[in-house]
Amino acid sequence: MNTPDFARIVEDAIEAADPPVANTGVGVAILQNGRMVYAGGFGFRNRATGTLVNEHTLFPIGSATKAFTSTLLSIFAEDKVLSLDRPICQFVPSFKMSDPLASGEATLIDLLCHRTGLAPHDCLWYLGPFARAELFYRLRDLPFAVPFRAKFIYNNLLYMVAGHLLEILTGESYEDIIRSRILGPLGMTETTLSFADYLQSSNRVLGYIGEAPLALKDFTNIGPAGEINSSALDMAKWVELLLRRGMTGNGKVVIGEGALGLTYHPFSDPGDGTMYGLGWNVGKLTIKTPNGPRQKRLVFHTGDPQGGSAYVSFMPDDGMGVVVLTNQHCTNQMLRNKWPDKIATAVYDHLLTNSLSNTVELPSCAPMGALSLSAEPPSPVAKGVAMALAPPAIAKFTGMFSNPGYGDLLVSLNGTILSISYYGSSWQLDQFGDTTFLFTVGAFGTFFPVLVEYYRDNDGAIAGLSAQLVQRPLLMMIPFAKR
Repeated sequence: MNTPDFARIVEDAIEAADPPVANTGVGVAILQNGRMVYAGGFGFRNRATGTLVNEHTLFPIGSATKAFTSTLLSIFAEDKVLSLDRPICQFVPSFKMSDPLASGEATLIDLLCHRTGLAPHDCLWYLGPFARAELFYRLRDLPFAVPFRAKFIYNNLLYMVAGHLLEILTGESYEDIIRSRILGPLGMTETTLSFADYLQSSNRVLGYIGEAPLALKDFTNIGPAGEINSSALDMAKWVELLLRRGMTGNGKVVIGEGALGLTYHPFSDPGDGTMYGLGWNVGKLTIKTPNGPRQKRLVFHTGDPQGGSAYVSFMPDDGMGVVVLTNQHCTNQMLRNKWPDKIATAVYDHLLTNSLSNTVELPSCAPMGALSLSAEPPSPVAKGVAMALAPPAIAKFTGMFSNPGYGDLLVSLNGTILSISYYGSSWQLDQFGDTTFLFTVGAFGTFFPVLVEYYRDNDGAIAGLSAQLVQRPLLMMIPFAKR
């Protein structure tokens, strides 16, 4: 059998992707029979300078980091440093959540398969100044969206907590631990965890949304959820470990087969046709045949860092894997489950059928990344109302407002314009009702309208406000009391 021309296969898939995204930088790794058979780069890592991607180019992989974190915790569970299925509070007594049941019974498996019921609270880590230890402490004051273990709710914050538990137990940083236990043994020498190190690399991508630049974001404060930056070549070494059941290419055991297999055991149901393990989606790849569809197990995870998109996947029963890294932001509906997934689909098609048969379908998954919504900028319906009010009338809405989990919001008045600030970020606050306001946050290439409702005390004075800072899986108001 002739070796497929994987470079041509990928080039054709990029060109055929619907809709096409011209000049997108793409890094691809392909594994067959448990070994890398191809790693290469396509397109521009920097469109302005015309510099090209190669197999060594660094891309942020976003939430594909989560599988590294779950694997790392599984290694320490093998070492008896912690337990995946015992209540966390038994080995880290400082672990506390606002729900007493979760506080006393939540396990690392609950955190890693997203079934605690805690609301995501993405605004807290995305907009706030809080380091991991501060976020861990504030966990005890954050409200739940649903009861403990009632529903799958994707939660970046709790992946940070899971990684931070290792820092508490060992006294080492998450970054040092993952370098010594995973990256080092695998020879992933190009991979970085520090955003500063990423920025210093001479072979890294810039982020884009469509044709426009979109600045990449530093995820240090939730590092275990999404901070890894890697190359196609290094990611091939990672997937090889997965296909070789926990062994490196030279036979060194990094993690036991049973412990690794547990990371892609189906623990929870996102409701999108896949199941979720510990940092992995578990779904079925479908091959259409004249005798009906055949299905094969596919383990995968997407990553949607700001200004990029990643697809990391492997077929544990077939010895195959495909990694696609891009510098194109893909959380909008036009590109969701189309790019870079279509590139991976074409590669798997060739691996499984020896041609582009167009009979292979990959499982889709629901949007899971940070602040994943299809929101549009709200209409400034009340800007004229706000500007028409006299300063004495609008001044009553100013002041400092505090929440034990989120910290402080400051509302101030400049002439007739109200603004609301949160630790260095500030937005205009537009009024469209007696005590109802709106401001708009830009994040992850999308605009998110945030409703603000003031409430009064028994004497009619402003006592506080509630802000709609939780945007998924349902809208939730977070109360802030006036100081």
